[in-house]
Amino acid sequence: MSNLENENTCGTSCGCGSNVQGYWQDVENKVLPKEQLANEFSKDEFDSFSVEKTRRNFLKIMGFSVSALPLTGCIKIPVRKALPYIEKVDNLVPGVPNYYASTFNNVPVLVKTREGRPIKIEGNEKSMTTYGGTCAQTQASVLSLYDSGRYRAPMVDGKAVEWDEFDTKLKKALKSADGEIVVVTPPMHSPTGITVLGKFLENYNASHVVYEAVSTSAMSSANEITHGEMTHSEYDFEKADVVIGLQADFLGTLGNSVANTRQYSKRRSAKHADGMNRHIQVEATMSMTGSNADYRYTKSLADQNDILLATLAGLEGKKYKAKSENIEIIKQILGELKANPGKSLVISGVNDTNVQVITNKINTLLENYGKTIFVRKKLSERLGKDEDFENLVDKINQGKVGAVIFAGVNPVYSYHNQEKLTKALKKIKTVVSTASAPSETAKAANFLAPENHVYESWSDTLVSSKELSLTQPVIQPLFGSRMVSETLMSLADMEGSFYDQIKAYWSQSLEWNQVLHDGVAIVEENPTTYVAKNISTGAYEKALQTKAGTGLQIITYEKYAIRNGDMANNPWLQELPDPVTKATWDNYIMISPALAKENSIKSGDVVKLSTLKHSVTLPVVVQPGTEKATAAVALGYGHKAGGKVSKNLGANAYPFVEYSGSRQLNYAGSYGKLEKTGKFKKLALTQTHHSMEGRDIVRETTFAEYKKNPKAGNEVPKPKMVHIYPEHKKDGHQWAMAINLSTCTGCSSCIISCNAENNVPVVGRQEVANKRDMHWLRIDRYYKGDENQPEVMHMPMLCQHCENAPCENVCPVLATVHSSDGLNQQVYNRCVGTRYCANNCPYKVRRFNWFNYDHSDEYERMVLNPDVSVRSRGIMEKCSMCIQRIQDGKLKAKRERRKLQDGDIKTACQQSCPAEDGIIFGDMNDPNSKISKYLEDERKYAVLEELNVQPRVNYLTKIRNK
Repeated sequence: MSNLENENTCGTSCGCGSNVQGYWQDVENKVLPKEQLANEFSKDEFDSFSVEKTRRNFLKIMGFSVSALPLTGCIKIPVRKALPYIEKVDNLVPGVPNYYASTFNNVPVLVKTREGRPIKIEGNEKSMTTYGGTCAQTQASVLSLYDSGRYRAPMVDGKAVEWDEFDTKLKKALKSADGEIVVVTPPMHSPTGITVLGKFLENYNASHVVYEAVSTSAMSSANEITHGEMTHSEYDFEKADVVIGLQADFLGTLGNSVANTRQYSKRRSAKHADGMNRHIQVEATMSMTGSNADYRYTKSLADQNDILLATLAGLEGKKYKAKSENIEIIKQILGELKANPGKSLVISGVNDTNVQVITNKINTLLENYGKTIFVRKKLSERLGKDEDFENLVDKINQGKVGAVIFAGVNPVYSYHNQEKLTKALKKIKTVVSTASAPSETAKAANFLAPENHVYESWSDTLVSSKELSLTQPVIQPLFGSRMVSETLMSLADMEGSFYDQIKAYWSQSLEWNQVLHDGVAIVEENPTTYVAKNISTGAYEKALQTKAGTGLQIITYEKYAIRNGDMANNPWLQELPDPVTKATWDNYIMISPALAKENSIKSGDVVKLSTLKHSVTLPVVVQPGTEKATAAVALGYGHKAGGKVSKNLGANAYPFVEYSGSRQLNYAGSYGKLEKTGKFKKLALTQTHHSMEGRDIVRETTFAEYKKNPKAGNEVPKPKMVHIYPEHKKDGHQWAMAINLSTCTGCSSCIISCNAENNVPVVGRQEVANKRDMHWLRIDRYYKGDENQPEVMHMPMLCQHCENAPCENVCPVLATVHSSDGLNQQVYNRCVGTRYCANNCPYKVRRFNWFNYDHSDEYERMVLNPDVSVRSRGIMEKCSMCIQRIQDGKLKAKRERRKLQDGDIKTACQQSCPAEDGIIFGDMNDPNSKISKYLEDERKYAVLEELNVQPRVNYLTKIRNK
């Protein structure tokens, strides 16, 4: 029964309470002026008012003519005055975006700005390292720029001061410091930044310590032992026929995942000239990298050491007695490696020098160095060892340090012994923090020098041993912040600006304007490559043979989105479903299905995980692919000081980390126990069913079968189709998309990119738990086989833009319609929220907007894309294939008086994808377009094609090299 027949209120879902029944009666009785009716409605609609009042007729009028109704009172639109520029700004045309090259976390990017506002991050396609790819954090970085919780001014003893006063007081404090002055930074890859730091250290006779929240120093320390150079290794996954990963999430959180994914995905192509590579992963917990492996084995860290030592012995021709349960895996790994010398790659992610030295020795015996793995001399780089910071904390406690400057790090939160560090800092008179927003370290400091956001800054970064990427400000500092380098320059009485320093440094060897325009440059074609030493590994092997501890082994790890917690206050990242667990907005304890059954635990049960020194109380996620005697908990949560999003969200797992001398910081050294609390917490999951139940949603085959028959895995009998509607005309441009399931890693960078491009709202933890998330694009994750070591499939799912769209048939107000170029369009100002379309969609990709989400923060509003409307409650929304980008591409070609070319238009998801050709979009009517060739591929198929909805989004079968 319609609300209109019972209540004098609006029949939509907006809850405004408007008296629409009264308005309808006015229309029926011709009370409204005929002139108004004639202007608002067509002749046919005007004449139809005398027809019997029906729900459909009412909704029709509502949909076409909402502007005529008093329902406009639902949304109070504030008056905003548009003022012209007093003086025209060069290169700024209202409505036309500008792009500026920059860098974020070693990823070269382009920052899209509108009228001076950065609103979107694109990958820099000129980069020879990332080739235009990005990751989720890079995409979300623009939102962090508009964090209204950022500090407004420098502070001394909790009071805001001007920068001149701050510099004067800090200089005085440093010069009178009773003890050593220490600057603590993250690893540095900025040649100019290192130069400025060096002058500051010289001026104050200070020292420098490198601190990593999640340390990888074992890798650089091992390279120093085996190659004589303390630097990280660089990889070429494209040249590796065989990749062996041990607890190494190189596609997610280890190293430059964007560059790794690009190289790796090239060799996951069945049509690569060298064939498809083979990937074997051995790990204790399911990672994004492990989910993409051809063979994945769930093994504890002790078993991984056993496999590593047996592999080394096998390559050296020595005897080694391995555990019986590992023998078959060892045989397989040895067979693959011996068959591919110089074309293989072994990589471990365990932060243990002993493990890394053995790994380096294996790669040396296989002659992989110089081919798939490199230890190269960097032009300028500052890395550290974990013991450096341990020694600093001891020196502070001993009263040997007079002042410490924490520049870009937050050790009071992320150091494994936080209590010890906090007590030590109280003994120092001068503690400086450069935190841009509230943090635990900023809270402990008496001098606060807030730093600029990266998009407000100048810098230079060596993103590889060959490539330089420049960082330039794309907006004036929004708050009273300053670059860390300029703070150091001011304290050291250096002349000029940091920009002057960068330009002077590079102008001698590079064409400055060109590099600034492109953002990247090759600085050395053939950097020095170090040759491995002939070292004895006996002591390192012996260290790995130590007996494992007793109890449940606790592994701490980084989640793909939140990483070490530096961006935990970013709501886009918090609401991004984890590629493995599909959980949002919280950390949790991952345990195996076997352990869960043994202890009668289910997902959502709150448990206490404890060691002798630390405990956390969190809900459980029962995760297939987790080793039985292992519990894993993510880092980056549990902030005691922070923004409105991150503060007190989850629990801090950093104290589980142990420091064990020569083994350095071991992120899997804790043993503890699990205790049930009897409580339950509903998890904010975006997927709760994990099996395809025998259906062919993801079609797959093996590389061997594909070589015999390119249609392997896709030879499904075609059902007989019945057509009850006339076909749409397919003239002009006809847009289509193809997704390659073999190269998609499930990283979810596309989801954040879609959020930023299309103003997709953040709904919060509770609404996600209520199944009301608003993501236009999701990546379904399915398991197959043994739950101890399952096969995993990632399936991107978005509006399929069907030719025979089921949603179009049931919309009573024509809010969802078919366009002339083949897209399923959503007309927001017609939609009245019946949700019939969502009910009729077999793919479940339409999102109903339940609320008017808060946009009251004037800074956060600045990130909104003005080319896309901000939707109100009661509206259905979904993927539009970035229609605004399609129109922009058409108009650009028209202005340039040329035909639209293939590649002129890229959707946001396609543009951000780090994999090569993971997503292809284009005009299927263009026979020379890449999409046309993909749609002719033998692997192409449509999901649920038996429904005859004829989707424009197609998939290529997944191929594993088994």
